[in-house]
Amino acid sequence: MSAIRESWRSYAVVSLLFLLFLLPGSSVAQTGRGVITGSVVDSSGANLSGAEIRLNPLGASSVTNGQGLFIFQDIPAGKYTVAVSYVGFKPKQQELDLASGQTTNLKLTMDVSSTSEEILVVAERPHGEAEAINQTRTADNILQVLPSEVITSLPNANVADAIGRLPSVSLYRIEGEGVYIQVRGTEPRLTNVTVDGITIPAPEPTVRQVRLDVIPSDLVDAVELNKTLSASQDGDGIGGSVNLRTKEAGDQPTYNFFGNGGYTPIENGRGSYGTGGTVGKRFGINKRFGILANGAYDYNGRGIDNIQPSLDPRSTFAQPFYDNDTIREYRYYRYRYGFGGSTDYRITDDASVFARGIYTDFKDWGDKWYYSPISTAISSTGALPSPTAASPAPKFYTSSKRPNASVGALILGGRDATSKGLFTFILSAARSYEVDSAGNPKADFSWIGPSVFCNYSPSAQTNLQRPTFNTCDGPNSPLQNSSNWIFKDITTSTGSSAQLNLTAAASYARNYTAASHFGTFEVGFKFSNGHKSQDATETVYDGWSTKAGSSTPTMAQLQSDFNSTNFYDGSYFGGHYGPVSDFNLVQSYTLKNFSSNIDGAKTAAATFPNIFHTIEQITSGYAMNTVTFGKLRIQTGLRIEATTMDTAGYNVTLYPAGSPVCGGPTNTGCGVPVPVSNNPSYTDFLPSVQLRYAVTPNSALRAVYARGIARPDPYQLVPYVTEDSTASPIAVTIGNPALRPEHANNYDLLYENYLNPLGMIQAGFFFKQLTSPQLLTTIPGGLDLSNFPAGYFPPALQSVVQQYPGDAITQYVNGQNAWLYGFELSYQQHLSYLPGVLRGLGVSANYSYTKSQLKGLPLRNDHPNLIDQSPNNFNISPTYDTKRFSARIGLAYNGASLFTYNWISPTYVKGADPSGLGAFGPSGDVFTLTHFQVDAQASYRFFRGWSAVVSGLNLNNEVFGYYTGSTQFVNQREYYKPTYSGGLRYNFQSHR
Repeated sequence: MSAIRESWRSYAVVSLLFLLFLLPGSSVAQTGRGVITGSVVDSSGANLSGAEIRLNPLGASSVTNGQGLFIFQDIPAGKYTVAVSYVGFKPKQQELDLASGQTTNLKLTMDVSSTSEEILVVAERPHGEAEAINQTRTADNILQVLPSEVITSLPNANVADAIGRLPSVSLYRIEGEGVYIQVRGTEPRLTNVTVDGITIPAPEPTVRQVRLDVIPSDLVDAVELNKTLSASQDGDGIGGSVNLRTKEAGDQPTYNFFGNGGYTPIENGRGSYGTGGTVGKRFGINKRFGILANGAYDYNGRGIDNIQPSLDPRSTFAQPFYDNDTIREYRYYRYRYGFGGSTDYRITDDASVFARGIYTDFKDWGDKWYYSPISTAISSTGALPSPTAASPAPKFYTSSKRPNASVGALILGGRDATSKGLFTFILSAARSYEVDSAGNPKADFSWIGPSVFCNYSPSAQTNLQRPTFNTCDGPNSPLQNSSNWIFKDITTSTGSSAQLNLTAAASYARNYTAASHFGTFEVGFKFSNGHKSQDATETVYDGWSTKAGSSTPTMAQLQSDFNSTNFYDGSYFGGHYGPVSDFNLVQSYTLKNFSSNIDGAKTAAATFPNIFHTIEQITSGYAMNTVTFGKLRIQTGLRIEATTMDTAGYNVTLYPAGSPVCGGPTNTGCGVPVPVSNNPSYTDFLPSVQLRYAVTPNSALRAVYARGIARPDPYQLVPYVTEDSTASPIAVTIGNPALRPEHANNYDLLYENYLNPLGMIQAGFFFKQLTSPQLLTTIPGGLDLSNFPAGYFPPALQSVVQQYPGDAITQYVNGQNAWLYGFELSYQQHLSYLPGVLRGLGVSANYSYTKSQLKGLPLRNDHPNLIDQSPNNFNISPTYDTKRFSARIGLAYNGASLFTYNWISPTYVKGADPSGLGAFGPSGDVFTLTHFQVDAQASYRFFRGWSAVVSGLNLNNEVFGYYTGSTQFVNQREYYKPTYSGGLRYNFQSHR
């Protein structure tokens, strides 16, 4: 009932706002009005999106959409001048006489500002850059755009890699590709992702953010990054909101095709290839019916050379010491494909309907192996182990994952422009899923070989970024004798997660004139229902003999044919990696010979947290008013979002082998699940104000205030409890039904100047005031609450600590507050004013700086940065273009950022920081490494629309990884090697 009351409350407020805003417009309404529609194209007939249309002397303005169309409705009859401006093109004016009740349709053709700018018509990327600059210029909010021509001008493997080249954007990378984006120093969960304005669900089971590596970069028409939000947009975009604009049929036919192949010199050579295309056309005398289809497919045989040493907490800045290392090799088979389509019908010049769809599929398959030499740790007195003494037994691990993630959406909609207003509606269904979502299958092997001498020796190190362990990771290492390893255990994984979002939305916009000022008032309504579920299991097999000479097979009997002769530039094992086990052989052997050896406790611990379902309903409404006072354009709005949740999962208590709860004395343990549910609801009021003042015709100052929200991941609201009594201390992982949404007040100030013949300069400052930030917290076992003042812990966490005294507890909680600020600079220009061959030069560059502070992180007396906040980021991209040749270099830099909170103050927990070196010492927080990557691409149009394309990705073989506390403390370092590609593209527009 409370949810129903909240929904009706939001309806009532929106209705009241509608009356308050609409009545003034109605009071000045006149009879005898008409409609002006039209399109803006260049000399080749290509649509120009983002052109500014002004209707003088009325002062009304409009912007062309993705198809180059514009509309003025509810215009008084009379004589007008239509003025069109588009950066890079000459201004254009056309006179018209609008009669009462008349609909006038115009087709306006723009000419380039000079002959040197003909490149904007005939070359793909410059044409796309012009489109992006003009869409940025004419948007009411702070917007940055990446058209498809710009996206494909560098070897961007997916949409995330492309967005990462925009100002104030850094990348969250996995396996050498961008997966999530981090906008303005915020975590990926604070950026929303939509397709044509519709929020799409994440395929992964426990997060909201969509992994963008699922979507091929060639599939979208443009990426729009909204850094500030209007009331007409969903409020969950504290960092920003990414809209993927799908392709539509334009007035000119579209026939584009491409194919390429590549090579990476890693793991004795790995290959890649891709292909795809787009076909679209409008039909009929007036081209009222349009249809388009596109698709893309790529395969990437990626290899990764990786080390992940474990730092001893008694290390010093001068002498890092590592207790072990996992020397890893990854072999991936990444298959990605997608297809999309759209159809639309212009019923009249004022009304149209459309259907759009997109489907993508990503098989992130891969095999992983690691050898782990283990050293004796530093003693409690600080003594180092002897390099000549025997060390603990090493470990070997293998994994074979086969996750399959998919995202799809079907969107139906339409618009109807009358002489009084513009009505739009949308109905959509978006679905995502992930197969094998519970986790990565794995198998472990135990050491049965002779004594080994793996003790770490600081004095023996020649490269502090590549720690080595005596004779155990050099040439002819005993670890690489497959007979020295015996099969120990295996974990298999099955099941899937899925989410279905159903959405309905409608809006109505009406023009009005008040005291000679032209304005538009808009109201809208939206309802979405998201249902997410997971039913996945992990089964653990163990308990057989691992003694040498037993019937249990060794690695030699379960061996793969994989080996690499160029591993890690020869720093480990003399460059030779292998032999290794074959996971499929291990799994087949287990199911045939050890199928009854299921570990009940471990299987229950791994399974029941993977079974849950959530339903989230969001009912929203908004009112928005946009009005122009001379040079000042003001947009004000209020969005109301009422959220109701229904979550269900399990509390699980685990019992060890032999427990009477689990049956007879020979049982292997078990888990006892109890169903639990949670039904939170809340309503949010999200106001926004966006100002744009035209300092000159080509420059403006923007000021924005907007309030945003970040809802908790639905899974974290499930009141599940998993207690692992086999761990020491007992480990408890728990959901938090009391986890609150995070909110932010966002402030922006931006100056922009648009350059001739084609360019743009932007300089801006932003500030975010965050309340109740969501934090992942781990409380160590044995914590004594009497040592803390009342109210120190959040109430939800306090109750858990009291309920599970002595246990180690992991839970998401709300911090107190945080702030983040920064500034961003960007410069883009075609240097066509230079003489001779230099006129083909251009440059695109941006830089951003951010700083943040968090308050309320449990068990700490400092105020650390926010997760994923990178202080410095920049991109530099020189370009060169002629009518046939185009080249671009991409230099991308992401500064180091905090990855996980790890440090605990010894003031609160005795012995938590043995070195005493604080948050930047060996027990400190974990940070991502600085990342600087060089990419390049060039193309040459050799015959009509045919172009040859060559590219290089990661040409400098940049390292990816993490460090603990400070850069000398290695946590992870991995390399991918450069990828070199070549191929062909065909573009019908270039042919013409």
